[in-house]
Amino acid sequence: MEIGEKAPAQKTKRPVGRPRADGRPQLTKEAVFLVAAKHIAKDGYAGASIRKIAAELKAAPASVFNLFPTKDVLLNELLGFAAAPSMVFYRDLDKLDLSPDVALFKSIMEEVIAVASADRDFPAIFYLPELAKPGFEPAQETRATMVAHYRSLIEAGQQAGLFSVDVPALSAEQVFQLTETSIIAQQVAAVTPPEIAARATARFCLRGLLADPAKLDTIEQAADQVPLAFVLPEKV
Repeated sequence: MEIGEKAPAQKTKRPVGRPRADGRPQLTKEAVFLVAAKHIAKDGYAGASIRKIAAELKAAPASVFNLFPTKDVLLNELLGFAAAPSMVFYRDLDKLDLSPDVALFKSIMEEVIAVASADRDFPAIFYLPELAKPGFEPAQETRATMVAHYRSLIEAGQQAGLFSVDVPALSAEQVFQLTETSIIAQQVAAVTPPEIAARATARFCLRGLLADPAKLDTIEQAADQVPLAFVLPEKV
């Protein structure tokens, strides 16, 4: 089965949480997400079939369909799973009422550290061409929410006279994409520790946005004092 594949007709469903017939633990969504991300990153969305995902998990395709009725549902939920640490971080950062420039530096730093430290297959799913198609509105909304976080900080900084930006919406999209460079630039990433890559990315972004780039070092020092970091889910 390929794009939009649906579960075959089933007479019964195994209750969630019940052990498998072979005695192994019940299949979880998190386990499927990790394998699905790997296959999608390697083979594209069309090539990552439920059959292949199930085979790697040593499970029947029906077990995966019990969790996700279609492959489209799986991708929508996979985006939400990959974005969850970011959403929690954004919420907690907002509570600190930081200056927009400090909050933006901190956001970029932590996002890049998280991306560089997490499973490297996840960032690829944010750039799938299929996500622009009907049926992927939940995934589109997830990505839009992440970009909106950066846009709100850039617009707030613009209004406060901290940033000099021509098109805030475009700058927000560009900053969001730059947080993925630790994965996209694979050869550089392989020899660059996550924190160094994160700091370089944050400094690069802020240097281009600031109305007064001479304040960059002070902003960086303030961001380093913010006691907040991404909490990544444990690998299943």
